[in-house]
Amino acid sequence: MPISKKQVEDAYQKNAKAYDLALKIFYPLIGLKIGEYRKKAVDYLNFNDGDFVVDLGCGTGLCFPLIMEKIGPNGKLLGVDISTEMLSVAEERVKSAGWSNVELIHSDIEKFDFPAEINGLISTGVFGYLEEREKVLEKIYKSLLNNGKVVIVDGKRPQKWVSFLFKLFVKLSRPYGLTESYFDNNTPDLVSRLFMNVTFEDMYGGLLYITSGEKYEKSA
Repeated sequence: MPISKKQVEDAYQKNAKAYDLALKIFYPLIGLKIGEYRKKAVDYLNFNDGDFVVDLGCGTGLCFPLIMEKIGPNGKLLGVDISTEMLSVAEERVKSAGWSNVELIHSDIEKFDFPAEINGLISTGVFGYLEEREKVLEKIYKSLLNNGKVVIVDGKRPQKWVSFLFKLFVKLSRPYGLTESYFDNNTPDLVSRLFMNVTFEDMYGGLLYITSGEKYEKSA
């Protein structure tokens, strides 16, 4: 069964303080290298100094240091999340690092009004929760500058896993609102339909993927 927005929000509100620790300890124990996947996602976008970037579903800001290293103090980073508790942890990360060019916004992602003329957007572990994925991607496309890029890291149902291992992974990840339906979404197909120069890569035995695309519009 799909999980509601309220259930997703409640799950992250409840587990925000333990989120970073879980990613640093639990997932590496089962060989899931989230930190490496985040770095790869940022590298796909090929940010430059001064770029304007959106981290959609930014959570506690684990991608922030990687992004800030690329865009520098002349860039701008906008972090958006549905959970105020996750954003509270992200705010502490921003203050601790002394970043003055990071803005955090509490919003339902499907209702978020994307700013114009952004250079790139990154989203990790979000699109499986969304019901209106196509509309969100269309809004992202419109907000990007020409040649701006999007990169998404998310989950999909692994074809090569035995069923009980997949079900066990879902069960262990239930504190963060994951259900089997989360992994049955068409996000990569939607990216391929809307964007140019699309890439797709399986990770973690096909349970995760990373896809990227570029906005390209011919000048009149």
